[in-house]
Amino acid sequence: MQARGRAVLATLLLVAFPVVVVAVGVASVLAGLRIQGKIGTYVMLGGLAIMVALGFGLMSALRARRPPIEGPRLDREAHPALWEMIDDLAALVKTRPPDEIVLIGEINAAVSEDARFLGLRPGRRTMLIGLPLLAAMSVSELRSVLAHELGHYSGGHTRLLALTYRGTQTLAFTVDRLDGGPARALLSAYSKLYLLVARSANRRQELQADEASVLAAGSRTAAAALRKVATLSPLWKDYAERYLSLGAAARRTPPVLLGFRSYLNHPVQRDWMAEYAEDIIDGEELSKYDSHPPTKRRIAALVGVPDNPVKPDARPGWSLLGAPKIDVPEAELDVLIRDVGPRADWDEVVKRAGRASVAEGARLLTAAGIESRLAPRGTIGEVVRVLRDGDADALAKPLRAPSREEGLDLLTELFADTVTAAMIDNGVAAHRLNWGGGWELCLGDGEPFDVTELVGAAVRSPRAVDELVHNLQLLSVPAAYFCKQEPQPEPDPAEARMLGMFTALKAKRKLYDLIVCDTEVVLLPLARSVLLRRGLAGLIGARGVSDRKRIRKLRERGLDDLRAEPGARRIPFPDIVAGGFPRRKLTTYLTLELSDGETLELAITGNTEDFGAAHDELTAFFASLKA
Repeated sequence: MQARGRAVLATLLLVAFPVVVVAVGVASVLAGLRIQGKIGTYVMLGGLAIMVALGFGLMSALRARRPPIEGPRLDREAHPALWEMIDDLAALVKTRPPDEIVLIGEINAAVSEDARFLGLRPGRRTMLIGLPLLAAMSVSELRSVLAHELGHYSGGHTRLLALTYRGTQTLAFTVDRLDGGPARALLSAYSKLYLLVARSANRRQELQADEASVLAAGSRTAAAALRKVATLSPLWKDYAERYLSLGAAARRTPPVLLGFRSYLNHPVQRDWMAEYAEDIIDGEELSKYDSHPPTKRRIAALVGVPDNPVKPDARPGWSLLGAPKIDVPEAELDVLIRDVGPRADWDEVVKRAGRASVAEGARLLTAAGIESRLAPRGTIGEVVRVLRDGDADALAKPLRAPSREEGLDLLTELFADTVTAAMIDNGVAAHRLNWGGGWELCLGDGEPFDVTELVGAAVRSPRAVDELVHNLQLLSVPAAYFCKQEPQPEPDPAEARMLGMFTALKAKRKLYDLIVCDTEVVLLPLARSVLLRRGLAGLIGARGVSDRKRIRKLRERGLDDLRAEPGARRIPFPDIVAGGFPRRKLTTYLTLELSDGETLELAITGNTEDFGAAHDELTAFFASLKA
């Protein structure tokens, strides 16, 4: 069956569902009339109840609206070059442009539409652009990617394929909103049947959208963009772990996108891409529920698309922003990193992070010297004396390494950190950025220097100490040096944070909500009307939705307001001396033993739900009381 035929079948499944809902009710009434006695009545009432529940579920689906997508918006007035390109691409692929552009923190681009009535009615369009793509891709490659996304709604596709795409998005969103009951069960089963048919059409649509990429940027650029998107994720993860983490250590906020582009252009990463890109692409697997064909198939399909060579634009993607030097740093703080200190270039970040790293090693060595009483001030001269006396093992003992050899290795590393700190503080050396491997310590002339090799022999043999002392003198490392630690900033007094919540706990025939914070718990009386509303919502599979709305309102009120609620009780953690989740007969309880001798016992009923990390946080807290 061709893509159009699958799209027709998927559309029929989409519009037929309301008929199925009515048919359930009609069939139950007819069956009830044919069956005599109470059984017939039960069949009729049960079928009508299921129809009502499905009807509510269907109405919920028809009214479903997507929540606003978080992220900075790129206005037309502020970013005319980007919008001009997108308008041109929309005209090229014969579709209307998006209504808004939002930056997200992922290696991805997408087009979302707030379609209504199971996707049958078009809605507001949003284009999502992953901020890392603005660094990783050239303007030409970004043009290819965005043309593909707009191609999903292209006039070049049949109306049925566009409808199938919207229906798939909306159905997935709708099923996720329902928590249980017959509505979710039938909608879920229907959704799987629908996806089985629709996804094959979606995969064909992806190939047609790739044709839009060729039309907009040429086949060579389209293929390069596909390869890059498929292989960027492991590189972004490595960059974040090895480099972005340095910002917190340096207490400086680095230029993320500028660093990522430099990282990608380094020969180490380029060689890695050349060696492993094909393996990554070959390793992709296809499921019958996947919306995208494997990248390898998509690239191969481009061969059959008439080429449209376009003059390449090698500028980084961020060049399309209105004021990149201002817009990029602001967007980075919105979606990629938190502000950990003043802005600084990568050279300063690496130098400060390197100094912080060796200072921590020097601190650990000083602690070992104090505990062993062999180097109570932690100076280099004291450590040299210990090594000369052959007491390296005794100095390493407080480090509690698994073996003697590992203890000496660790001592070597920490002593090297102390010497490195001395060289940095005396201006003899500094850490230098290396996009191929983190950082390296370099002397004033720029030559890399291995301090571990300098001190390693002396740690293991007193006979090598004289040579070490001579070399330390050549490097202007004073024997009286000890590493001064930067004062740690005083943490701001933190407000209690809500970590989770138990709903509908029962104690002495009364119902309560229990809010679990990081410093206390708050017990709130629960009105039975709330329990009734939850029960009615449960009939249509929306109890979770009802609870989440209520919890969101509680969060919006704030803890101070909740503590002042009539009947509310605040219990700080220091007042709790023991607790647990004991089970007696068929019921599990939450118990809190207080310092004044009172014991609270709250039954976990069939109506109780655990939202957030309430159970895990209390379990960890109770365990800490026993330690």
